[in-house]
Amino acid sequence: MHFKILTKYFFALTFFTILSSHGQKVLNLKDFNIEGVKDVTPIVVEALEKCKKEGYSSLVFPKGTYHFYPTFAPERYCEITNNDNGLKRTSFPLIGFRDFVVDGNGADFIFHGKMIPFIIEESSNVTITNLSIDWEVPFALEGLVVANNPAKHTFDIEVKTPYMVENERLYLCLEREDSPYERKYGKRFATWEHYNIEVGQNIFWDSKTMAPLYNTQLYNIPEKGNKAVELKKGLIRISTKIKKLPPIGSVLVSKGEYLQNRTSPAFRVFKSKDLEFKNVNVHHAGAMGLIAERSENITLDGFNVVLKKGSGRMVTTTADATHFCNVKGTVIIKNCTFENMLDDATNIHGTYVRVNKIIDAYTLAVETFHPHQNGYLFGEEGDSVKVVSQKNLQYTTESLALKKVKRVNEKISYITFDKPITGKVDIYDGVENISWHAAAIIENNVVRNNRARSFLISTPRKVVVRNNHLSSQMANFRITGDLNLWNESGPNVDLLIENNVIENSVYGGAGVQAVFLIDPEYSDKKNIEGKFSKNITIRNNIIKTFDSSILVAISVDGLIFENNQIIQTDAYKPIFPNAENLHITNCNNVSIKGNTYKKLDGKEATVFIDEKSTNVKVDTKDAFSKNSSKKITSKK
Repeated sequence: MHFKILTKYFFALTFFTILSSHGQKVLNLKDFNIEGVKDVTPIVVEALEKCKKEGYSSLVFPKGTYHFYPTFAPERYCEITNNDNGLKRTSFPLIGFRDFVVDGNGADFIFHGKMIPFIIEESSNVTITNLSIDWEVPFALEGLVVANNPAKHTFDIEVKTPYMVENERLYLCLEREDSPYERKYGKRFATWEHYNIEVGQNIFWDSKTMAPLYNTQLYNIPEKGNKAVELKKGLIRISTKIKKLPPIGSVLVSKGEYLQNRTSPAFRVFKSKDLEFKNVNVHHAGAMGLIAERSENITLDGFNVVLKKGSGRMVTTTADATHFCNVKGTVIIKNCTFENMLDDATNIHGTYVRVNKIIDAYTLAVETFHPHQNGYLFGEEGDSVKVVSQKNLQYTTESLALKKVKRVNEKISYITFDKPITGKVDIYDGVENISWHAAAIIENNVVRNNRARSFLISTPRKVVVRNNHLSSQMANFRITGDLNLWNESGPNVDLLIENNVIENSVYGGAGVQAVFLIDPEYSDKKNIEGKFSKNITIRNNIIKTFDSSILVAISVDGLIFENNQIIQTDAYKPIFPNAENLHITNCNNVSIKGNTYKKLDGKEATVFIDEKSTNVKVDTKDAFSKNSSKKITSKK
């Protein structure tokens, strides 16, 4: 009966068209009674095929709640940077679309199992608007701590999300027993659609603040080797090695095993341009809210990653809210709220490939390094690149053009340049694609209650970050580059951070961080050479912080820190009270002026300036003028 109904819908699709007031063809699904269908994926896929074939400009949903299952979803193999590669099923395969709008009209889209709701590839001028995305069963296990026993190193959790205990191991589960495709003779799910993954990466949440626990690092349990016993349905006892047992009332959150828990971002964008995401709410995803790569000009306006009211959940996305890799043009992020993610609000960067072998004077074999970058599209013929020293992150060549790129497998490619590189490159050096970096405007956003950072920015294009309200577990701003783990590229050359309100961040406790953390990752930290970033201005911000470290700046040429209002709060006990307020290492042309700092103990602010830093100027009226660990170069 269900398939007869679907057939009627598909037949109706061939006839139903509305012309908008501008003469554009709009396909409206309101007359197809899709509210009565348990799985609307086949209808939507068929509608999109019709739109593409017959030149419709929009697909419009009636307001309502719609469920999407992977059972009849088309699939394609996706190599997604910073996520898990594999065959991905999708309900919205927007492949090769031009000048097209998907308007949810306020609809709620509920997904089931391993899916990527939207795959947008090789498309342009596409708008996604007025809809929300959620999963009925989340990609994270959440367990309320109801008891603990320090003597036995155990704690008990109440779990309402699907789980399984087997051989004293705890697994989170995604499969629903009441799928519309169950058969009376038993389960007919393919292995792909089963999803039992052992509890692995984890963090404890504070159920009162709805944020990670203060000094979070005290409570993380090992990713492997924990013993689980089901005391009764929904009540599990965990035996583990841990620094400190989690307090009663906290919530264990685990997204599963490392390298297996980034399967299902909400939006996958690849080789597309001129995209807008407007009035979109992502309540949950089993990876990032949006991951874009090798694309151009992307606007997020009211793209929110937020908890659904009444859901009782602690976590939205299990990775970053948004992420942009090798994107060019301009990224605009405005009027957004990002909360309760298990990673950063946004990360804008390129990615180095590493030199594996020098073939000849013009050719290198290069490789991706992190497993989440396997298959990553580094570059194509005509792109401009530079070689970067693995030792000091300095360029060793001028701009080179890629004449040929030959992929060998998901890790190795041969790249050939237009100029010789003899004597300018070593094994393990990096190659950076300088054609694919984005400018960015990040304004009027809220970031709160997430694990990790607010904004990671690594791009040599102009970036403005202003009028945001930020409160994250780690640094609010991370400005870095590395040939170490993630191999994220892009020194900043024109970054303005102004008029933001920052409140009680950096409470994770896993080493000294700072509100503003500018720290390129050198392989030899004792022999830093040259400067990495330049022209960074941090001004007119209100910084409310309980801890000591405010700014760490390493290898910046041209740093302005001025007119910032800093207020110490008593929200938490300082974790690193002896850290310098400002820490300047290997910097040049530094101006510190007009800053105020209200400390609870009334003591003077502190600043450390190392011997490699030059031309550091601190105004005599500035809060940081009287107590430095090095003689300041000059004062105004």
